[in-house]
Amino acid sequence: MIRPPFVLFLFSLFVANCPGGAKAAYARVCLDAAQTREAIASLKLANPVVAQRNAAIHVGGGEFLRSRLCRWNEDYIYEISLLLRDGHVTQVYIRAEDGRIVGKNGE
Repeated sequence: MIRPPFVLFLFSLFVANCPGGAKAAYARVCLDAAQTREAIASLKLANPVVAQRNAAIHVGGGEFLRSRLCRWNEDYIYEISLLLRDGHVTQVYIRAEDGRIVGKNGE
């Protein structure tokens, strides 16, 4: 179930930095492994292993399943999937520029 704060986060991605308050197109593009390595090096993004660990701490523990780096409009976001102790899978979204957690869902 998607939580209201996460919905607000997604909505803010739609309208952020828009003249007139409406985004013409929502852009989310995920990078492959080579592109991710290049982006981390050239843009000096946060270490993905540290982001994975912070995501697990944020949700109170969990087993790392997968992460990927995506560009959401102008921001780079790590999308990290974790298997929680209760068997549910959750995603934590972390800004790759500064390592700040910007949302989660799937509880």
